[in-house]
Amino acid sequence: MINPSVDNQVSENRPRWFRWFASVISIMLVCVLLAGYWLLNSQSGLQWTFSVVHRLSSGAIHFDGVRGALHDLRIENIHFVDDEFKLEGQNIRIVWNPGKLFYKQIAIDQLTAETFKIHHWASEEDTPHRTLPESLNLPLALSIHALTIDSMYMATAENKSAELIITNLVLALESDGHMHHLKSLNFHTPWGSVNALAEFNGSSPFDLSAQIDLSGVDPWGDAQMLITGSLERMKIQASTVQSTITGDLQLQLHPFADNPVVQLDANIEQLNPASFIAASPQASLSLSAHFAQNDSGQLQGKVRIENHATAPYDAGGLPLSLFSTQAWITSESLKLQDIDVQMDGDGLLRGDLIWHWDEQFGSADIRVERLNPYHIDSRLQAAQVSGQIQWSGNVQTQSARIHLQDKSVNLAAVIARSRENVTLEQLNLQRNQSQFTGRGKLALGHEKLFELSGQLANFNIADFVRTVDSNLNAVLHLSGQLSPHVSGVLKYTIQNSRLAKSPVSGSGEIAFNGLNAFDGKVELKAGSNHLVAQGSMGAKGNAFDLRLKAADLAQLGFGLAGDLQAHVNLTGSFEAPDLDLKLTSKRLYLQDNRSVSGVAVDASLHNEVISLEALIEHYDAHEKIAIKKLTIGTQGKISNHNLSIKAQINENITFRLAAAGGVDPKKPLQSLRWTGQFTEIATTGKMPVRLLSPAAFSVSAQSVSLDQARFSISGGFASLDQLHWTSKDWKTQGNFSGIALFPGSQQAFNQSPLQLGGHWNFVSTQQLMGNLKIFQEQGDWYLPGEVPQPLGMEKLQLIVTAERGKLISEFNLFSQSIGSITADLTMPIKQSASSWSISHESALHGKVNVDINTFNWFNALLDGSMSAEGQIQAHVDIQGTLQQPDFSGTVSGSKLSVVLLDQGINLQQGTLAARFHQTDLKIDRLHFITPHEVPPDKRLFGDFESEDMRGSLTITGNIGLAGNESRMDFTIHQLPLVHKAEYWVIASGSGEIRFQNSRLNLKGNLWADAGLLLQPPEGHPELAEDIVFVNAPEQTVQNLSLLLNMSLNLGERFHIRVAGLEGRLTGQLQVQSDENNKLKLNGTIATQDTSFKAYGQNLSVKRGIVSFQGPLDDPELNILALRENLAVEAGVEIMGSVRYPRVKLISTPDVPDTEKLSWIVLGRKPDASGLDTSVLLAAAGSILGGQSGGGITEKISAALGVDEISFRQAGVGSSLTGQIGVVGKRLSSRAYLSYERGLTATTMGITKLTYNLTPKVTIVTQAGEDSAADLFYTIQFD
Repeated sequence: MINPSVDNQVSENRPRWFRWFASVISIMLVCVLLAGYWLLNSQSGLQWTFSVVHRLSSGAIHFDGVRGALHDLRIENIHFVDDEFKLEGQNIRIVWNPGKLFYKQIAIDQLTAETFKIHHWASEEDTPHRTLPESLNLPLALSIHALTIDSMYMATAENKSAELIITNLVLALESDGHMHHLKSLNFHTPWGSVNALAEFNGSSPFDLSAQIDLSGVDPWGDAQMLITGSLERMKIQASTVQSTITGDLQLQLHPFADNPVVQLDANIEQLNPASFIAASPQASLSLSAHFAQNDSGQLQGKVRIENHATAPYDAGGLPLSLFSTQAWITSESLKLQDIDVQMDGDGLLRGDLIWHWDEQFGSADIRVERLNPYHIDSRLQAAQVSGQIQWSGNVQTQSARIHLQDKSVNLAAVIARSRENVTLEQLNLQRNQSQFTGRGKLALGHEKLFELSGQLANFNIADFVRTVDSNLNAVLHLSGQLSPHVSGVLKYTIQNSRLAKSPVSGSGEIAFNGLNAFDGKVELKAGSNHLVAQGSMGAKGNAFDLRLKAADLAQLGFGLAGDLQAHVNLTGSFEAPDLDLKLTSKRLYLQDNRSVSGVAVDASLHNEVISLEALIEHYDAHEKIAIKKLTIGTQGKISNHNLSIKAQINENITFRLAAAGGVDPKKPLQSLRWTGQFTEIATTGKMPVRLLSPAAFSVSAQSVSLDQARFSISGGFASLDQLHWTSKDWKTQGNFSGIALFPGSQQAFNQSPLQLGGHWNFVSTQQLMGNLKIFQEQGDWYLPGEVPQPLGMEKLQLIVTAERGKLISEFNLFSQSIGSITADLTMPIKQSASSWSISHESALHGKVNVDINTFNWFNALLDGSMSAEGQIQAHVDIQGTLQQPDFSGTVSGSKLSVVLLDQGINLQQGTLAARFHQTDLKIDRLHFITPHEVPPDKRLFGDFESEDMRGSLTITGNIGLAGNESRMDFTIHQLPLVHKAEYWVIASGSGEIRFQNSRLNLKGNLWADAGLLLQPPEGHPELAEDIVFVNAPEQTVQNLSLLLNMSLNLGERFHIRVAGLEGRLTGQLQVQSDENNKLKLNGTIATQDTSFKAYGQNLSVKRGIVSFQGPLDDPELNILALRENLAVEAGVEIMGSVRYPRVKLISTPDVPDTEKLSWIVLGRKPDASGLDTSVLLAAAGSILGGQSGGGITEKISAALGVDEISFRQAGVGSSLTGQIGVVGKRLSSRAYLSYERGLTATTMGITKLTYNLTPKVTIVTQAGEDSAADLFYTIQFD
């Protein structure tokens, strides 16, 4: 039986419990939802979540500045530390979708970080052995749309300071947990830029493939790397692209094996060590290495290095020509066998080397054969040494033996190390009579005690080094310690010695304790040069005195000459010294053709009061005066003094500097810093500079700082806001405006000059960052000339930006007279020990666009005899390197014209089509058309008809842009060469032009289609040869070598009208030049249908031949000219050469010379009364009087029985005018009778009798046109 009351009670209680349970569950769900919302969307929940992560990681992960929400969170700092490394990140932002976690996905839309620093604690020796992981799968799918890190720094156990290694890292990644896809990875390093793609399987054997592109890797240029295989067996292929260094690498790896390298094949060409390390020698190396694992697991192969540009060390080169060896590499040892080193010349080094890694033990045995020190360093003397170098030992005990010798040289050395002691047991260097012996030892303990003794006997430095002869006999002993600072005692004695031709002697003993204290005496005499230094320094009350009297430094023979006198007196301590210094020199010659004269220095320092007066009258460099006068003065205390510097540089620049400041004398020497201000900085010249207000300045051995300096520069100003330099970094910032650029003298220029403005801001740390901008503010640039021509410049701008290891420049120019030029260029930069530089192997990326619409600006630079016009467009892409640039692009030209007035060249309607190829400009076609000028005499060329009455010039070939050969072919077709007063020529032909290294080679064949040579106008004003201009500008010597080989054919229509000669010329000439630029001519010119007009008569040229057989100025002559159609056909025959012609009169039939002359000039026999004599004599003198030896006039004089027959201009005051003929006869030693008559007059002339009474008194009587008697008294002034 059922109890209803109980059932009802139970039924009533169940809903109540259910409702309570449901309520609790609901409250819990609400709390979870609220907690989830709190965690996901509130900053306090986010901070609580990261604090839990911090506690769960036992403090390994620490977060600072957490804010935002879980889906968009920001973290100011994150720190992670474990046993191997420490990670620090700043300003991190993560934007992701937490809801994707329910789908087993991590979806990150954006992850950015400003800075990450990685500190790697473990050294390479502490790195544990790596094993291949079992799986690299992810538990969740991962998607990173964009990961960006501005900069990453790395510090290692070996390098504690963090260095910037990566900037601007951008990554995109997709993974389903098993296959990982690296969509893109881009970042920049100090060495170049990296772009990468990869695909990776997370399951064994972890198949992978990747492509890595490197750009701007200085000096390698661009490179590409392909990775295939798996994580267990990997294959890498790499090659360089667009670089002077060409190379390829193939590498097979087992990354987790004991010997990870399975096979290596590498080939590199044109490798220059100086491109990587500035202090390294220059070389052109070819490197090949081929390695493969043998059956024993050893990496075995051969290495070969060849140098294609050997040179001695002192010439900046590498004297090694070949290095090769067989190598075995394992984790236990390194073994090099059959080492073969070939030095420049016949020198050889051969041997073996082995090193055991675990035992830290090794040995080497090198044989030297015929090694010539001169080929290693050309300052050394030549020899042929052979011998052996042996070394063996471990980290505790080592020994080395060197024994090299030839017929006169012997070098023997034995060095041994036993734990902390290194002993030079023997050192013996000998050549001829020269000998040096020495011993020494060094203790590697705490104090590093050392001792060295040596002796020179009959030692001639010139036996080993190319310098002056010497004979030195000296004893040297040095002992002391290296730690905690260098200290010790030096003793030496020199006696019975000679340097060059001067005796040398001296002795000394010096005790030193670092750089802070020394005591002793030093004396040295060399010829007339004497040095004495004695005393002590370092403690209060000490005194040191140095005296140098060098009357003839040339006696020392080390490239110095002149004189030098110095006296230094130093008392007190280094902390509070007193100093007196005097230094003088009349003339001091230095190396590299430099010299100073008029040197006088007077300095003193007493009780911290400093005084300095220094003067240099001249400083000459390479025979040119660089500084005419330099004065330096300082007055005041060390802590507060004034400094002034004045200099006259060359002729037109003066420099002045004034500063006030000082140093703290209480600080140690290495910490001294001069702090003060510049009160004056001023220069004169084309761009005068002046400091407008005092500027704070400080300098020390570690840093330089200059703040807020404002300068006036060429009418404008420059403001230097900041300049700070240290050995590790530097920065500078400033701006400028209104700086005027003048084309000539500023005083003579009255136009509005071009004014520039701009600003700069650079910071150099591990990278160079910053920019420079220069732009045109106003004005214009004017071309020089009597009337300066403006360029009509509308825009001039240069922008240079340094970022991410590159220097990026942009240039823009827009001008009404020129057109437009735009260019941009990107070059990698690298940091050396002292500065940033651009390597010759740096990869270039750039382009240039040029649009020139007129050449008026170019014509303004010319002298008026040449002009050009036209339009040029160029589009150029620049690749390659500075050493070997690669140009590509096109150049086109239209409406081109070139006019050379003096040469009669008028090129019109020109077109240009060219393209760039590597370092050449390929001219596909440069074509000009030239209209023909009307010939001076159309009757001569009636049968000549040119095609379209115009000529042409066509040029093809290439122009070398980087010192390589230029080679062009030219073709001319009926090209007119016209100078109206001198010639009219129509020419055709072809040829070739080559140019390289100042060597011009021109060859071709030219011929004249038609031509006419005319009589050039006379009376051009010319200066006499003995007129010399004082202070005339120095003519630049052109070191141009011309090799000429041209064939010239005069053709059938080449006419001549010169000096009475009229007719036609034919023939062919070969013009050549030799290595000395000496011209030679070979060939023959002959006249055709030619006549010669003289004295109103036409002579027919029957034979006219000029033969050239070498020199241009002395051809052979074979000429015959006759007056025809007379009873007697007389004429002139010229034989011989131009320098030594042989002229004679001929006739048919043969008659006397006087009659021949009459038939030529008068066309008849001479008058029997002698009235024709004057005319015939004038003709004879004109035609025949120029030849050497006894000429026709002499023969005529002898035939007539007179002593003189001459022709000259009538004197001033004479009754005769114009040309006169003179016939004279000496009657006795004192009496002379002469007859003078005008050649063109009909008067009777003058008869003169001259009688010498005494050597100084002469009576002259004359009758005829003017009768007179004169008495002359002669006075001579010596």
